[in-house]
Amino acid sequence: MTKRTSSNDITNVLLSLGWYYPEMHRGVARFARDHGWHVTADFDDPIPTHWQGDGVIALLGARHNHWRQLRRLKVPVVDLAESRPNIKLPRVTMDNVAIGRMAAEHFLESGYRHFAVCHRWELGVSRRRCDAFQSTVNSEGHGCEVMSWQRERGDQVDTRQKRHRWLMRRLSKLKKPLAVFAVRDVEAVEVIEACVAAGISVPDEVAVLGVDNNEMICDCLRVPLSSIDPNLEEVGYQGAALLSRLLSGERPPLNPIYIAPIGIVRRRSSDGLAVEHSAVAAALRFIHDHAHKPIRMVDVTAHVDISRSGLEKAFREHFVRAPMEELRRVRLQRAMSMLRETDLTVTEIAEQTGFQTAHSLCRIFKQHFGITPGSYRTTTSSGSTRKSKSDQISATL
Repeated sequence: MTKRTSSNDITNVLLSLGWYYPEMHRGVARFARDHGWHVTADFDDPIPTHWQGDGVIALLGARHNHWRQLRRLKVPVVDLAESRPNIKLPRVTMDNVAIGRMAAEHFLESGYRHFAVCHRWELGVSRRRCDAFQSTVNSEGHGCEVMSWQRERGDQVDTRQKRHRWLMRRLSKLKKPLAVFAVRDVEAVEVIEACVAAGISVPDEVAVLGVDNNEMICDCLRVPLSSIDPNLEEVGYQGAALLSRLLSGERPPLNPIYIAPIGIVRRRSSDGLAVEHSAVAAALRFIHDHAHKPIRMVDVTAHVDISRSGLEKAFREHFVRAPMEELRRVRLQRAMSMLRETDLTVTEIAEQTGFQTAHSLCRIFKQHFGITPGSYRTTTSSGSTRKSKSDQISATL
């Protein structure tokens, strides 16, 4: 393909998103600003008939006419999704396998034994997330129910009301406590609404986790939604960087470039504990509610009125970790979130997460992860560098 440029040699790029993600747009805009691009993004008309430019950054989805229109432009195209893997395009996209695996590990570490994955469309993104979630759960000896609206709808018209009734029926029949992974936040909202309508408690009976971490969705529900942050801004930025290399004459990569997710933003919808033993459940709730305080094992046993040996035996039989291991995990998890998301000092974080002193937090953090809290904060705030190290650390919790 021949590069087409305007008279003043400014690179003109079309941003054509089948689904609009502001984070992706922000990543493309950041690259464009740094490299002097002009970006056209007309969301009423994703492929303007008058457009004449150098390359396209697209997000192909379910609309087949989207690609039919784009291919007529005869310029390099980078796709930011793998919903349409049959179309041979250079791609920079979310690591959907890592997303599915992260979701499964999130529920497994909370002790769940009954799992389901829910999605609306049989697209490449959905399938890869579902398959990774299901295989991770299966590898731990558990089954996983797959709830696919497109596969199960039959002759039903695709309406929100029809999906709502279908989800109510399906969720009511599954064993509880149940962990449900919805492949996008919009599907997770429908799961929560179906649970509420069916009288199913979220998260006590059904815990729900979505993907995209759209705060305008997640924070505005009756039960705020836990969601995986897939690092969409980095997807957009690296997609623009790949298009820039293609426009400079570089050959397209043979395989997609995958951007790892940042992690799980935990809210109420997945804050359940899949434990049937009453003393273990009570101890876990006490640990989670008081982890920011300097509590010890004696405080936990006093709360549940059971001997230390009896409680530890019950944990071995009914949960995946010992009581003090769970306390340490919760504290480290909260410290990691604060390191990523706040500007608090290590001393302040230690005080707010139950470690009490910066020395104690640094010692346990490095002992567990092989890296200091300060180094972790640096790696998680340095663009694409953060993706691999943050993933490795999160996987150890």
